[in-house]
Amino acid sequence: MKRTWVAAIVAGLGVVLGSPGIAAAAWHSGSAPRVVTGWTDSAAPGVAFPNDNRTHLPLGTWQDEAGVSHTSRVYATFDLSRYDGALVTGGTVYVTERTAADCTKRSIELWRTEPVPEPPAWDRAPAELAQLDEIQTPEYCPTARIGFDVGAAVAEASAAGQRLITFVLRVSAAHEADPAYGRRLNWYNDVALRLSYNTVPAVDSDNLFTTGRSCVKAAPYPAMGTAALQARLTDADEGEELTAEFAVWPVGSPDARRTYLDSTERESGRVATVTVPAADLAQNQAYGWQARALDGTETSAWSDTCYFTWDGVKPSAPVVTSTNFPAGDAPGPAGVKPVFVLDGHGDPDIAGFQYDWYDWDTTWPCLREIKPGRYGQWECTDPLDAPDRVRADRPGGTATVAVNPDSYRSMSLFVRSVDLAGNVSAPARYDLNVPWSMPDVTAESGTPEWNRPVQLTITPAPGVTATRYEVVRGQNAAETVVPDADGVAHYSLVATEVNGEYVTIRGIGADGFVSMAATWSYAFTPEPGIRADVYDNTVWPPGGGVGVPGTFTFSPPPGWTEVAEYRYSFDWESEPAVVPAGADGRATVTWTPEAEGRYRLMVYAVKADGTWSEYGAFYNFEVPADAG
Repeated sequence: MKRTWVAAIVAGLGVVLGSPGIAAAAWHSGSAPRVVTGWTDSAAPGVAFPNDNRTHLPLGTWQDEAGVSHTSRVYATFDLSRYDGALVTGGTVYVTERTAADCTKRSIELWRTEPVPEPPAWDRAPAELAQLDEIQTPEYCPTARIGFDVGAAVAEASAAGQRLITFVLRVSAAHEADPAYGRRLNWYNDVALRLSYNTVPAVDSDNLFTTGRSCVKAAPYPAMGTAALQARLTDADEGEELTAEFAVWPVGSPDARRTYLDSTERESGRVATVTVPAADLAQNQAYGWQARALDGTETSAWSDTCYFTWDGVKPSAPVVTSTNFPAGDAPGPAGVKPVFVLDGHGDPDIAGFQYDWYDWDTTWPCLREIKPGRYGQWECTDPLDAPDRVRADRPGGTATVAVNPDSYRSMSLFVRSVDLAGNVSAPARYDLNVPWSMPDVTAESGTPEWNRPVQLTITPAPGVTATRYEVVRGQNAAETVVPDADGVAHYSLVATEVNGEYVTIRGIGADGFVSMAATWSYAFTPEPGIRADVYDNTVWPPGGGVGVPGTFTFSPPPGWTEVAEYRYSFDWESEPAVVPAGADGRATVTWTPEAEGRYRLMVYAVKADGTWSEYGAFYNFEVPADAG
């Protein structure tokens, strides 16, 4: 039996200056929930006295104000259910003394009793099972913080599945009747039970994965070309860091079991991973595997068993031909998908094919970038279940695919054979020449103005026949536009985007061919708009002449919903002229030049409250000597 420890309490605040030995850092510390505490009184043998949170708990013999002698013992019951499944390695019952009859005398024992859910009375006290600890020294009296070692008893009760454990504090039998050994325990600190424990970790057998696919527990076993084993580890202890050990053995040869350690620490709920070296596996051999979790102190039971068959041999490369695009530099037909025949040339290991316009830098076990799942596990599907893969019509057979090109001119299609284990061959390459397919897009309504209609005309590339066009404006959803009989389509929009418009257009053929993307964009500047009829600076040679009048139309700056007037001047006139805006926010002025040469028109928009546009518009144009 260990000796009790005792410490001083500083300034009555419960600060412990000393503490008993605790378990290694791998173990956790916690407080067991208190069910009830109370005391008994020999002078009231039929009455139980629960802690009323105002009366300091009497211990030993004491006398009341009337001189009547009482003997009391203190009982405390704790709930161990929260530690079900945990290994309890230490326990300490704490009490804090409040007063003592004589600080030179102390003799306290702590016993384990039969568990009781309610405070007992003196004459119905539970049987005392074993004395666990005692203190016979008087240091730090009268406000000592005292700890009693109950670790073995708590561990025994927890291992037996006992939900409640009860302790009794009493003055030793030799001194219990002596009032000099009597004292009171602080009701506020009460009786507390602190435990050192560790929950055994576990492996979640519902979340075992072999190379990104769910555990297979019965034949037939899936073929794997990469043996990446993953298991989800769990631990009820907060903040635990876990590692894992995996065991692998040939089916039918359990004595050939080999183990592999994932020493990377992971939090509870995440998967551990090992990849078995190919050198440790035999071709076409079936294997079983299990995992177990380690928390640095305890080791879980082994998980359920998963199975796979090892296939580490790559299939042969395929043969690639095309039914409508010649190989080499000669261009194929415009506006149609190239059609390819992928041939496994009778190799029974070839189950299908993977194809792309670009060669692959690496080979992932999933034949694609691995994206972790909910627990950090790989998520791989059937090696032939993806948009860039196709199954052969039979082992070693063929498959036909129509693949839309994403560019033009010289291109290469890369194709790899794929077997059922996910192994891939070296790539085969088919070179071809794809004609230009981008439609032509023009704005028929002239220079765009903010908040005004824009008419786009879409003309297909030479040789391309589009049955429809897919139009995406900015971040909006795609719209469909159907062309006229001549293949030309029209798309209208109102230019409401303050910063400008951006439109992407693709032609769609009858066979699903998708053309190269054409874009049309126009960026608005933040000043008013200016348009001219006679003196249009977008044409050459310039029109008009000396004495020839021309009109200039002003429009609101992008984002302006109301304009009261415009202030304008030709060639920095000393005072700008004013023209009112119409209901649509626009205004038109007529101007007649008196001399030839280059001119600059400056325009500002003005709101009804007198606010000028932050930026003015500058329109440079030329007046010829003679009218054209």
